Amino acid sequence: MMAPRKGYFYLPGRLYDVGFSGILAPVRRRVAREIDSRDLYPCLDICCGTASQLHILRETAERGGFAVGIDKSFRMIRYGRAVSPFLPVVNGDAFRLPFKAGVFKCVTVSFALHDKPAYGRTAMVGEAKRVLAAGGEIILVDFERPWDKASRRGALLTNSLEWFARGSHYDNGRDFLRRGGLRGFMAEHGFEERWRRDVPAGSLAIVGAAPK
Repeated sequence: MMAPRKGYFYLPGRLYDVGFSGILAPVRRRVAREIDSRDLYPCLDICCGTASQLHILRETAERGGFAVGIDKSFRMIRYGRAVSPFLPVVNGDAFRLPFKAGVFKCVTVSFALHDKPAYGRTAMVGEAKRVLAAGGEIILVDFERPWDKASRRGALLTNSLEWFARGSHYDNGRDFLRRGGLRGFMAEHGFEERWRRDVPAGSLAIVGAAPK
């Protein structure tokens, strides 16, 4: 029997997968369908974490274009590659992407805005715009202010989960929502919304956008 690859038992990675992979799978499948159905390759997944979005994209893609992930945590991406070998992932800083300008037709940022301070969100989205090709699309997934009864219940659930993280993660998330959530972020940073999939159960949205 082949021994587990180095990093396979990285506890934070395993806890993340146990706690969130199942819950977020429908969201990640939706993102993957949007990328693959419209041939948005090459694609960059910023703050890819355990590379679960890349894993689902590889599993479900019919076109099979090139997609790469980047994350600052070497241990997290090593864990992701131990679980799903041969995924193309890069250990790097989302605030200073190690890629040339205009090389990706799609850039995805999933749940990586709300946990950053305001200056970090600005830096990250600035880099995302820089590496996006002309006519390309940025797919953003993050929390919104509740808009109906179902999303208010979803907000209670997600707020409870976020509370356990505490510290700066929780504080940044509260600031993100005070500023208007994902909708407010896009308006603040000059994005034109192309399409939207609201998810009331999590008080979140999946949005395809382009810089104005």
